[in-house]
Amino acid sequence: MTAVRPARLATPTRARALLLALALLLAPFLAALPATPAHAADKTVWIPERWRTTGEVAWADNRKAESENFVVLWGEHAGTTPTTAPAQYRFDPAQVLRELEDAYAFFVDEMRFTPETGLLAQHKIIVIITTTWSSNPGLDAWATGGSTDGRVGVINLAPGATQPGSWGLVHELAHVMQNYTFLGRSGVGFTHPSAGTFWEASAEFMAMQALPGVAAGDLTRFVRTENLPYSSSRHHYGAWMLLQTIKERRGLAFVNRIWNEARSTEHPLETYRRIAGLTQDQLNAEIAQYAMRNVTYDYANKADIQPHLDRLYPFLVPQSVVQLEAVDAAQNHFAVPDGIAPGAFGYTKIRVVPSTPGALVRVHLKGHVDPAAGSGWSYGFVGVTNGVPRYGPVTQGTDTEASFQTRAGEQVYLVVAGTPSAVPKHGFLDGYPENHRYPFELRLEGALPSGHEPGHSRGTAPGGGRWHPNGGGWVDARATVAPTAYVGPNAAVYGRATVSGNARIEGLAWVNDGGTVSGSAVVRDSALIQGGVSIGGTAVVGGDAEPSGTCTSGTYLMFDPDRRCDGGPGETDVNRPHGRFPSAELAITGATTPPAPTPTPTATPTPTATPRPTPTRTATPRPTSTPAPTTPTTPTVPGRTCTASYTVTSTWTGGFVASVRVTAGAQPIEGWTVTVDLPSGSVVHSWSTQVLTQRPLTLGPAAWNSRLAAGSGVDVGFQGTGGSAATTVTCTAR
Repeated sequence: MTAVRPARLATPTRARALLLALALLLAPFLAALPATPAHAADKTVWIPERWRTTGEVAWADNRKAESENFVVLWGEHAGTTPTTAPAQYRFDPAQVLRELEDAYAFFVDEMRFTPETGLLAQHKIIVIITTTWSSNPGLDAWATGGSTDGRVGVINLAPGATQPGSWGLVHELAHVMQNYTFLGRSGVGFTHPSAGTFWEASAEFMAMQALPGVAAGDLTRFVRTENLPYSSSRHHYGAWMLLQTIKERRGLAFVNRIWNEARSTEHPLETYRRIAGLTQDQLNAEIAQYAMRNVTYDYANKADIQPHLDRLYPFLVPQSVVQLEAVDAAQNHFAVPDGIAPGAFGYTKIRVVPSTPGALVRVHLKGHVDPAAGSGWSYGFVGVTNGVPRYGPVTQGTDTEASFQTRAGEQVYLVVAGTPSAVPKHGFLDGYPENHRYPFELRLEGALPSGHEPGHSRGTAPGGGRWHPNGGGWVDARATVAPTAYVGPNAAVYGRATVSGNARIEGLAWVNDGGTVSGSAVVRDSALIQGGVSIGGTAVVGGDAEPSGTCTSGTYLMFDPDRRCDGGPGETDVNRPHGRFPSAELAITGATTPPAPTPTPTATPTPTATPRPTPTRTATPRPTSTPAPTTPTTPTVPGRTCTASYTVTSTWTGGFVASVRVTAGAQPIEGWTVTVDLPSGSVVHSWSTQVLTQRPLTLGPAAWNSRLAAGSGVDVGFQGTGGSAATTVTCTAR
């Protein structure tokens, strides 16, 4: 990911700063010379010899630059002076080294993530500028971080990912630092397949410590899939909130301990449980408390994350609160929809409406127990007044009762987490049907679930959308949805998507801008239909699937990048079917007592919006924050002009990355706006620019690149879905 960089990231030590200044001062001269022998205390450059001999990374001494802790290698396309290379290969080695050293100083000296000992103290971290190698065109990753040969850290960055203020640079360095927690040591480190989500969530968390307010991970994914298992690969870039909870509960140093004291056989939650000295029940209670905080996203850094929440697609936060199904409405008996029941350490947020102001609310909650799943539930009530939450106690078990004394004027929520008796250890890409869910039913006294209370009204649909008359789900004003199609109360249709015929959108499924669902197709559970994808006929897409192409038959229940629309049956679901409990089994005995009041935290003010984040492109594009819904007026100034050139730098099925070069005319300009007319799809990430509108795509300057000198230019870029061929590209100066 990349984003606009604040003025200062961290303060290096004096010695480190002096060494860095010298290294950068000499970089243009040293880059053209063979590396000089290192002093005894200096870090050495260690590069696998096979890289040069096999052409895997055919580096040369005149295409190399160094600083105290890093060595940057680039390919033939960028030449020996990459600052003047063609636009698609252009980057500044000195700037890359400067920002890497800043981030390194933060992680080592400020955050103290892992000690600067062992292999970290021996060798400089290797940085490869991808897409610049004529000898190996396959070296084209956008941004990755890791290690090689069990010895040295490696970062891969495309030129576009090295732009000033690169979030991706900091994120990938975080991955390298994670590697150094176990490099050169056996039996330690998060190397178990179940740790994948924790790696990405931690890298986002670490970048957020270094660059507070700049970005907040992939909140679109996370907010929409809070019900999925915590370790789901569908929301790994947004799952940092659990780490923030641990930081606020036990301190930042404890987060570092989790990484440095992990065992290679452990799931990260097993490591946390062991180091914190918790029982499984105590861990489960902490998970429930973390889930309860996410009614309002109640964190110490809320001022930093709220602007990013505010920019999400308008249906996401409101629909993160799930509407229950009625089992026997006359008995106040309801159930979570089976397809979106919480997974392991996932959770369901339910708004409940008290029957009278200040009513005592009682609940009897019973789960459908599956011994193979180690079924368990942990839940609690949250009262919210003017955005400020107060929390009831956590209740745990498979068949329990609880109560909550409400206050007049507050909104009330019940948050239910799936908390098994042991930590499941699924692989990173083990999807929806391979993970157990924890369905539950409940009866209420003194309140009803939102959507079932007398005279219920959902009010005005957010974001200028509408509630679909057949099902009550959210539909964008730009979408085309037939009255015969069904959009359920928790489902959504965004942007210029189309749903026709007798198609059904159920559960927490949503159809993104440019997606099409037709015929008798069903999209359900937590499935996502991206732009350019067409689902029709009798196809069923459910679970956490995100198919590509056109599907007219078959069942697809899992995200599987290797599966195409083959018309085959769905993947086998480990969850066994169940019936409904008789209402009598959920009778409320009244044996519970209201909890003691809890302290009311101070409300956190919401600041103005910060510059937009620019996440790393991955093999599977993912939707993120929605742009601002209105376009600021951009007055033109006589004599001031600009031009814009548009280049598609990479493509894949359903998506692409493009760069735009904005160049000022004969006079300096104070600002610019670029309009790109694209045939379909939408922008899901951007860097060095603000997305002002999606159709047509309108780009504006970031905080740092509004002013351009006469004849000078700036490169910006974005990742989009749908077609990449632009019919027109225009630039307006002011």
